[in-house]
Amino acid sequence: MKMIVVSNHLFQTTHVEFPEDIVVRVNLAWMKDLATAKKTLAGIKHDVYLDYPQGRSKPPRPTLTLEQALDLAKKYKNVKYFAVSNVEEPVEVKKLRGKIPAKIQFVPKIETKRGVRNLSGIVKAGKVKYAMLDKEDLYVDVDRDQKTFEILINAARKCASDCGITLLELQGVVFA
Repeated sequence: MKMIVVSNHLFQTTHVEFPEDIVVRVNLAWMKDLATAKKTLAGIKHDVYLDYPQGRSKPPRPTLTLEQALDLAKKYKNVKYFAVSNVEEPVEVKKLRGKIPAKIQFVPKIETKRGVRNLSGIVKAGKVKYAMLDKEDLYVDVDRDQKTFEILINAARKCASDCGITLLELQGVVFA
């Protein structure tokens, strides 16, 4: 199943008519505070892909905690997906999955070589249907080694296929 995920920023910067079945990604790294996150989520009429930037070192750095993000996911009924960045270990995933309501799909965000190598275990531990592959961060993680990068991309795709999950990959960018 294909999923089209668009940034919530497009609603503020464009006048594009989106199909009813899109999913709106809200990256909590870009929320300056809890009040802004609540206002943003309350204004979205589509299903929401709430993205928590665990371990993010590049700007903007998150101001919300994981617990606050989980509370938002539980409060807003349109949150259907809960993503966590920098997932690398199945043990970590099992703990996270236990905190997320069953009605919300947990989406591990894979951004490192270690995450790709552990993807099968991550999928099983989290009982996930989707994983997101952040190719830009993965490229940086492998010190911009093109050959290693391509091997890891192909390994992630094969693992996703073997595990019967959808690997969400960036397919294009919209500048507004």
